[in-house]
Amino acid sequence: MFLKKLLFSFFSLTLLFFLNSVSAKHHESGEKINPSWMVVDSSNKLVTFTLTSAYNGNNGSWNYNGFYNGSANLVVPQGWNVNLKFVNPDGNYRHSVAVIKMWDGDVPQEADESLVAIARAYSLSPAQGCLSCKEDVKFKAKNRDDYTIGKYSAFCGVPGHGGSGMWLGFSVIDGIDAPFIMFNKSAMDEGYAKPLL
Repeated sequence: MFLKKLLFSFFSLTLLFFLNSVSAKHHESGEKINPSWMVVDSSNKLVTFTLTSAYNGNNGSWNYNGFYNGSANLVVPQGWNVNLKFVNPDGNYRHSVAVIKMWDGDVPQEADESLVAIARAYSLSPAQGCLSCKEDVKFKAKNRDDYTIGKYSAFCGVPGHGGSGMWLGFSVIDGIDAPFIMFNKSAMDEGYAKPLL
């Protein structure tokens, strides 16, 4: 019985990996949303995104707030302060968050500090992750001189997690006044559970 469960889990994760490696792209289209997990303080140019990993069963529980595979794109004005309030209530699987550059081709299978694209934009030990943990990841949304297109991913760095779809889009844009989130339903599987709005 245990062997059957193990083989089924391996097959499921392998299938998720192949599906996501084919379809992973930066989702810029969709519906503009203002979810409960985004708090904007315009006077201090601060936005707080509370990202809860394993929020529901979407993508085998490898999601943030029920979103996965870039189905939510967090859009922030250049120069604003960002707090990613990372919460992992899961006591069985380690998770993390790291802001990395969007990729061309195959999705990275893990992300450590060396892949982080914006200074301080990662949770502690992103490739190892943590169990039942909380962390405030505070940084300034600033594009580097050598990477000005502003397209990133909020990515679970634990091996296999981000590569299986545990990532959101993250964009830093000049010329906008306030943060917002784009929700692209087409990036999610048919019959998905409702994400946190």
